[in-house]
Amino acid sequence: MTSVAEDNVTRGPEKWAMASWLDDEVLPRFEVLDTRSAQGRLDIRAKTVFVSDLVLAHGHACDGLLRGVWAMRALFDVAFGDAPIDRSDLLVVSKNSPCLGDVGAYLTGGRARFGTHRLDDTLGVGYQLQQLSSGRAWQVREESGFFPALIVAWEAALLREGLSEGDMSELLAVHEAAQWDWVREHLLTSAPEDHYFARELEHLELPAPLYEARRSDTVNRLVQAPVTLSGPDDPTVINPVADERTLASWAARYQHGPDND
Repeated sequence: MTSVAEDNVTRGPEKWAMASWLDDEVLPRFEVLDTRSAQGRLDIRAKTVFVSDLVLAHGHACDGLLRGVWAMRALFDVAFGDAPIDRSDLLVVSKNSPCLGDVGAYLTGGRARFGTHRLDDTLGVGYQLQQLSSGRAWQVREESGFFPALIVAWEAALLREGLSEGDMSELLAVHEAAQWDWVREHLLTSAPEDHYFARELEHLELPAPLYEARRSDTVNRLVQAPVTLSGPDDPTVINPVADERTLASWAARYQHGPDND
């Protein structure tokens, strides 16, 4: 069993949380779309999400996070192909797992507080996805037996009480090494679609939300770009020409406030 200590080399202040052999350039990546501001329309510019971004959001690199990455890549490839992922238009279902849940929420924009991240422990290592605007839904599941049963058993055992601190200290180290050996030898050598099987669903029976508040930053997502007024950073306008009179007119209207049209 290979020790991971030699792989956890310092890679600079922004990269130390990733072992040197976890290379963003060869790992799956995701193109995502979001709204322009808290009340803004959908931005046409895609952003790239790397595994290192997910590590920073989740708190650490681990086998569970990477299994979630592989599952999500397989799912998005079936659902959207090469198109960017619109994080303002998705609902995700995952098991109540720190790793899988964080990957699902980050990549889809789903939020428990908005009712767009829901929990279903029967999913195991997998996700369900719904496009809110169309109602279309998809599911991905990890192939049974792909992840070793021995590691699964120890994952559960190490959460139970009764082991001495000395035993726990040694077993945690061996357990982590076993997880990373599996990642290196089996996960990283496979394509997402090899062991994570995605398909479109005819119907999605959603679990109840934990909470359901209004998400305000997506309300205006489909508003079209203005014809007569554009900000200097608007990517929808090629070679914009500033119309000072129009800008001044709209600025004056704005200054009157929303109740003084």
